[in-house]
Amino acid sequence: MKKRKLSGFTRKYLAIPYVVFMAIFVVLPLLILLLYSFCETRSDGSLSWNFTFDNYKTIFSPSSVQMLTRSIYVGLLTTLICLVVGYPVALFLADKKYNKSPVLVMLFMLPMWINFLLRTLATKAMFEAMEVDLGMGTVIFGMVYNYLPFMIMPIYTTISKIDPSLLEGAADLGASPRKAFVKVTLPLSLPGVLSGITMVFMPTITTFAISGLLSGNKISLIGDFIDLQVVNSLNVASAMSFIILIVIGISMIVVNKYDKDNTSTGGGLW
Repeated sequence: MKKRKLSGFTRKYLAIPYVVFMAIFVVLPLLILLLYSFCETRSDGSLSWNFTFDNYKTIFSPSSVQMLTRSIYVGLLTTLICLVVGYPVALFLADKKYNKSPVLVMLFMLPMWINFLLRTLATKAMFEAMEVDLGMGTVIFGMVYNYLPFMIMPIYTTISKIDPSLLEGAADLGASPRKAFVKVTLPLSLPGVLSGITMVFMPTITTFAISGLLSGNKISLIGDFIDLQVVNSLNVASAMSFIILIVIGISMIVVNKYDKDNTSTGGGLW
């Protein structure tokens, strides 16, 4: 039976529901936030439609800039630790010599099935039982614990798609296992690494529950600031959200610039 191919005109019609969904639930909320970020808040807390830059001036105060810098620092440190810990784990899981069962992969995915807040509360209870002082160290630990699977899985997926014949060919040409890793496995796994970095760094800098719970409310990140401003001033919260979007957008541009994805040899981004 002959298969019928969809014409370009038909494909455009099939994309209409997705375009409508994105317009209503993505583009429209962003436009509303942008509008709010340039509006005034009256003394009684009500919204005024007068145009102003005061909301952006507020978020560029020394305390807000310090909080943003701290958030980026926590995000970079968490991403680095997740990469250092997650890459060897992903390499082990993708090696059929050592991991012949999907059970181990399932064990690393299990934390992702548990509610984010419950995991954080359990981590806090563990530190309190061990009488560990809550602070930056416990916050970083909680960040790594919550986001480590998001680093492991894309790297594991990419490495598992690498053609084994490439490593066999490198060995036949006299390359040592270390050199074969540096010349073959590492370059081909970079799409997964970049995907993992994106999936860890972006949510980390905007997280607010972990920093508050695991520091005893001593450390505030930009997510905490936005959460507080939603009650006090939605306009300032909207302005800060757009600053975060700009930071995330810049990081995505940098990641995409160095993403040398080759789906035929190393697999695509997860």
